[in-house]
Amino acid sequence: MDLLDALALARNRAITVVPDETRFWMIRTKKGYFYNEFIKEGFVALGWNIIDRNTDFSEQSIDTLKEYLTYHYGEDRPMGPVNKCKNFMYEIQAGDILLIPNSGSSAITLAKAGEYYEDIEKSSEKEIEVIAKIENHEYEINSVECPYKKRRHIEVLCTVDPDRLSYKLRRAISSYHGISCFDEYAEDILCCIYDGFSFLENVIFSINVSKKDPIRPREISKLMYGLTEFFCEIVDEEILSTTISLNSPGKVTVKLRDGFKYLTTHKKFLIGLFFLVTGGSCFGFEFPGVIGFVKDVRCMETEIEIQKTELQGKELDNILKAIEVVKEAKENGIDIDKVCGSLEILNDLNTSLQFQSNKEFETATMSNAIACNEE
Repeated sequence: MDLLDALALARNRAITVVPDETRFWMIRTKKGYFYNEFIKEGFVALGWNIIDRNTDFSEQSIDTLKEYLTYHYGEDRPMGPVNKCKNFMYEIQAGDILLIPNSGSSAITLAKAGEYYEDIEKSSEKEIEVIAKIENHEYEINSVECPYKKRRHIEVLCTVDPDRLSYKLRRAISSYHGISCFDEYAEDILCCIYDGFSFLENVIFSINVSKKDPIRPREISKLMYGLTEFFCEIVDEEILSTTISLNSPGKVTVKLRDGFKYLTTHKKFLIGLFFLVTGGSCFGFEFPGVIGFVKDVRCMETEIEIQKTELQGKELDNILKAIEVVKEAKENGIDIDKVCGSLEILNDLNTSLQFQSNKEFETATMSNAIACNEE
């Protein structure tokens, strides 16, 4: 990738817009027994096969259903399974985000929910038999096929180490319910999927710090200074907030409250440069080559006409593109030198803090998740 390609990539780097109606759920995998099957076959499923899309939930029939669940499934509080099944069938919608933990919740796969369907060959009798054997430890993990009838297609997005999640999200995952609503953790979940996104008009950026050794105080102070100075040059400080969860490795998030309306075209280019720094090697381009060039040409506009005859092709295009970026920034009241200075601070920290994109981190975690679940 040459400089012009990197500049174009930065300019066109999209901030994902997550639909406002998106909801978030955790679907468990029966202590990890069905995790690999769910991920490899692209579905999630929920038990209590007696309940399906043909079930009558009317007041006249609910008592009979509760009695069945108590007698055959041993449920002390049968309305719990009834409500969970209704959520799985009717409340989850295609496009919702699902958290799927493996055995021991040592890795969490995040997936996009698809359409609901039923495997009519899965009977309640077989389900009860299989689950009883699992509870009695008669099966090894991954040695038995999921017997659940109610299913949803999924699109796997990424797999994360729970140590990289926020403290409150790690606590929530300890819930042992088969299905749980996780709407209150929406931003924390989305930060695991997207490096930058907009949700409910807020814009949030996620920075992964992959350093495993203890983080030094000056590294933290420089990190906060570089982030603050960069974003305060783009938006008013009043809408800016930062959250740190640095456990070596850890995550830093920057939130622009109602910030989507502030990110005009030229500012999106600067955000693209920010991604080039904090996204590790995912762009395949050395950041100093970009920002150094932008700084070098900020005074070239008056000289470029003279040099046009001496420049050709990509070299000329690179200079013209960089001049355009600097000009746009100046016209919109942005001090390009301050922006470059703050990004250089972050770039210098990359050596020690080892910034990674979510995509880079996913590669290692996904393979570890499958391996741990097969042990």
